[in-house]
Amino acid sequence: MPVSAPLPANRPARPPAVDQFVNADKLNLRNQPGGKVISTLKRGEKVQVYEKKNGWVRVSLDGQPAKWISSKSLCDGANCYAATKPEPVRQARPAPLPVPRQAPSHGSSCPCSSGTVCIGPRGGRYCITSGGNKRYGV
Repeated sequence: MPVSAPLPANRPARPPAVDQFVNADKLNLRNQPGGKVISTLKRGEKVQVYEKKNGWVRVSLDGQPAKWISSKSLCDGANCYAATKPEPVRQARPAPLPVPRQAPSHGSSCPCSSGTVCIGPRGGRYCITSGGNKRYGV
């Protein structure tokens, strides 16, 4: 009578690894969920996800031992990781600087006897007479 081989025990089938891509400029690779950082990954690197656990995924890089990364920074599909470049900010023309106006000087700051000349708000040149009046055309 022929001897038959024992039937293999029914094991739950592991789901196949899913390829995903890093969608961050820098992503920490850890030894366990929330654990020590052992390396970093760059945007666009492909990882194989084997297990998901509380916001973390167990991954393998090209057959290396499994490590953990945050699932928030992974995406599926071609070019899903492409960084969008922000629109260049157009710089508005700077507002013209206000022309400093010299306040009209009264009293003894521009006396005609001293030869000091004041300039009015519209550019007129004057001095103050001894009577306190403005004398233009100086």
